[in-house]
Amino acid sequence: MTTAPSTRTDEARQTHAYFDDTYLTEAHATVIASGMGEDGPWAAVSPNIFHPKGGGQPSDEGTLDGAPVTPARDEDGLVMLLGAPSGLDAGASVACRVDAGLRRRHAALHTAGHVLGHLGEARGWTHSGHSHFPAQARLDFDPTGHEDELATPELRDAVRAELQAQMDEVLARGAAVSASVDAAGHRTVTIEGVNAEPCGGTHVRTLADLAGVRILEVKVKRGAIKVRYEAEHRDHAEGDAA
Repeated sequence: MTTAPSTRTDEARQTHAYFDDTYLTEAHATVIASGMGEDGPWAAVSPNIFHPKGGGQPSDEGTLDGAPVTPARDEDGLVMLLGAPSGLDAGASVACRVDAGLRRRHAALHTAGHVLGHLGEARGWTHSGHSHFPAQARLDFDPTGHEDELATPELRDAVRAELQAQMDEVLARGAAVSASVDAAGHRTVTIEGVNAEPCGGTHVRTLADLAGVRILEVKVKRGAIKVRYEAEHRDHAEGDAA
């Protein structure tokens, strides 16, 4: 894709509002760059409320001035909104909207994944990969040294049940979830009493926001312990309005 902008504000710097507020899904912003790519026009805005695909989390879906857009990060870290209306010049004011239900779903899956990673590491497993995509959510761990505890389907299901019981116990405490960015721009997500780890994704405000967190399966495949799970945002799961 061609990413060179056709217009850009002087010394344009993009700020990411989703770093501070997962629940900010509508905002006005200023176009800081725009251009024409292989798939059509794009624009970059600031403040940016759109989370691009990355870190195991899928991209947001939403609109820019009513036009459906897909956020994507270029090689310089700029979040571009693909499919933006043509003719947007730098400095233009635009209305941004993110699909709120999908945002909450992604945040729930990502936060539940952090808790599951903590539980796996507490068993002595080494985290080796992850996906927080709906219907594909899983964490991978290195099976080295843990072959015996996972040797049969019965043993693996027993581990799954243990993880579920531990997950339920952690979630029942309803710990706060927060994020901070240091002077170098590195972001850390902290779940009170659980863990803190580098992360650029969206997360719920508290573990009490999670519902339907289920450990679906523990298996060993392709040289990894794969733990599949699912999770919903409590409002979304219960059909309440955001």
